[in-house]
Amino acid sequence: MKIYLDTNLWNELCDQGVEPELLLASLDAMGVSLVLSHQTVYEFAKCFRNSAKAGPERGRKLFDYLNVFTRRNTCCTKEIMEVLAAEMWALQRREPVKPFLSTETYGELNTAVEKLANGHFDERVKAFVEGRVALAARIRSGPNDALAGRPDVQQRLRGISEQRLAAWLDTEAITDRGAAQLANQITRRFPEAPAGHADEWAAGLLASSTYRLARALVRADLYYSWRCANRGSIPKDLFDDMYHVLNAIYCDVYATKEPSHAQYAGLLLTADTKVAVYDGNTPVGEWIKAMSPSNYRVSETPIAGAARGAG
Repeated sequence: MKIYLDTNLWNELCDQGVEPELLLASLDAMGVSLVLSHQTVYEFAKCFRNSAKAGPERGRKLFDYLNVFTRRNTCCTKEIMEVLAAEMWALQRREPVKPFLSTETYGELNTAVEKLANGHFDERVKAFVEGRVALAARIRSGPNDALAGRPDVQQRLRGISEQRLAAWLDTEAITDRGAAQLANQITRRFPEAPAGHADEWAAGLLASSTYRLARALVRADLYYSWRCANRGSIPKDLFDDMYHVLNAIYCDVYATKEPSHAQYAGLLLTADTKVAVYDGNTPVGEWIKAMSPSNYRVSETPIAGAARGAG
């Protein structure tokens, strides 16, 4: 059983002084693995951009804590576009998708976390952080730019009620329009691919619910556009929050302390991934351990699209 932790829960573990070795030993005994992502590394690394002394100090504290987990080879997702590539390889080779870093590829992450734990915010990490910040800005402006000259599309999106949204996303994601959106994602990841190949890959991936990320990426694009058309703007932190959700697509649980995440997490995740919301009423380490396979409890917050997952 794999539990993906949002960055806010890694913060909670650190701030509540949960002993990593004891937590990991308890989870290992229950067959539970925690899962982290490069998104959490990015959000921790942003502390070093804060010119105030507290920023770098906070960054070192967080990475010193996280370093204990990475030294133990705590499971880590591949970057989103690398998971998409893994799905493409799996489709071609007719083998299971491999969405997590292997032991052989874990070393680079381990080294980066160790350096940041020692306060080394070097040019490579700075470029990684700045690139992520720029990507978030582009994603936020994308729906506005795309809809600006398309009143017909805006009207169509405004005609989809929030109650119908989950069903519309499921249906729209596997249409020709959805395939075209995924083909664009594939082209950005593989710009050297011959013309037409991206269309073939997109069609193949969307034809089966096995390839969870492919469908989730399309649903995320559609949700962005729907939200922009119906609410007029995209919140500044929505990209980062949804990026976490996408990272959890091959995990059993997406765990966060933000109740608002449940509102759209179920629109992107399949029924194979449940959403758990930490309310702070119990120590976070105990709350995580209570999600063991034998004593599994998740937030009772209604999750749109919870029945998704069939064909």
